[in-house]
Amino acid sequence: MKKILFILIALLILSACAPVLIGSAIVTGVNVAHDRRSAGQVLDDKIITASVKNELRKSLDDDSRIKIESYNGVVLLAGEVKSDDDRIQAEDSAAIKDGVIKVVNELKLVNEISKVGRRSKDGYISSKAKASLLKIDIDGFDPTRVKITTANKEVYLMGIVSRNEADAVVERIRHLRGVDRVVKIFEYTD
Repeated sequence: MKKILFILIALLILSACAPVLIGSAIVTGVNVAHDRRSAGQVLDDKIITASVKNELRKSLDDDSRIKIESYNGVVLLAGEVKSDDDRIQAEDSAAIKDGVIKVVNELKLVNEISKVGRRSKDGYISSKAKASLLKIDIDGFDPTRVKITTANKEVYLMGIVSRNEADAVVERIRHLRGVDRVVKIFEYTD
């Protein structure tokens, strides 16, 4: 923690972007406090996600719609592509990145990429799903430990949880209006 603080102070002195860095560090610090991953793994996952996004921007059509999340070295690819070659290219690009343990490729082949309206509905479903987790009454359960990603009315769940917590989360989310499918990509504590 002292090293991180030292680096942040050094960046503060050397950079005009200090407010952004400090704000990001505070948010990351708060997230790490509730996370079951180490601070290093949280940072690694952020780097993996950014690296895969950058790689896909360079190698795929702008016409694709791909959501990328990384949790504990597991990369989720969800969304839409127009060709099987793009689907394979996306998976290969993610798999070769340092720190990636596994790639879960949930990309769907479509003739036409969904429009902004569909994407907005997915965002709304994610918001409802996150809010619904606040109603789970299990000792020690923290809803911030569940990462939720929605693509095409399908909700993807990542995190490190107990089996009891996972079952409660899925039960809560699968009954939400607009959800067609719930996919667990959890790691279990038990």
